[in-house]
Amino acid sequence: MAGLGPLSGQEGGVTPVIIEEQSRELREEEARLRRVQLLVDSAGYRLRRQVSSPREAIDLIVETKHRVLELFPDKAAQFDLIYLPRLLRLVRARWGTPESRRSQAAGSLL
Repeated sequence: MAGLGPLSGQEGGVTPVIIEEQSRELREEEARLRRVQLLVDSAGYRLRRQVSSPREAIDLIVETKHRVLELFPDKAAQFDLIYLPRLLRLVRARWGTPESRRSQAAGSLL
């Protein structure tokens, strides 16, 4: 019976080994996704409560992106689309935009 799958007993069948490998890969990816969510949530908390300047906030966002890309190297565009706007909104909510800071500073000089 040449051409039979090693464990399936059928030609071209899905073997328990393949199913187990796919299941393990899925569990690993889910764990990495949970880690990404934790990283981004932690960055959001730090942006709201601990970071003391806009420069420090940007550094934290860059660090978070690098850590996410260590887990998912090919997902930079997805980070920029999904998480970057969320994190930048927190920065703007806390410190405003550069233009708003300049106009506030100018107003205090008058």
